[in-house]
Amino acid sequence: MNDPQIGSQPHGRALPLRVRDQVARLAFQSWLIEGIKFVDELPRRKVLRRGLQLLSAATVLPLVATRARAQALACVEPASESVRGLVNYKDPSPNPAQACMACGFFMPEKDPCGHCQILVGPVNSKAHCDSWSAKS
Repeated sequence: MNDPQIGSQPHGRALPLRVRDQVARLAFQSWLIEGIKFVDELPRRKVLRRGLQLLSAATVLPLVATRARAQALACVEPASESVRGLVNYKDPSPNPAQACMACGFFMPEKDPCGHCQILVGPVNSKAHCDSWSAKS
């Protein structure tokens, strides 16, 4: 035997390199076939379900964000924009202690909106303007 001897067997005999390579190749092929069988055994319904879940999440999340923004804008009446500018209306309030919620002109309605006696229309309870006056 002129083949190089690498490794040793439990009985003290070394395997020829050619046999060792064949054993390694067979082990790799076996491992590869098992991996392919695993992928082939994935239920098609499960893969489709996951795909539909990802697609629906990608569709619904922007809608939820749009709805939240629309609710924040629900406290604004376009006709009162000029008056809001005159009284320096800021939403949210730079000083939470002086938010509309704590103002004497504010009348709460549905959360987060309320009605202001100075500004015509709805205002956010967490906003602030220069006409703010503490509740008495």
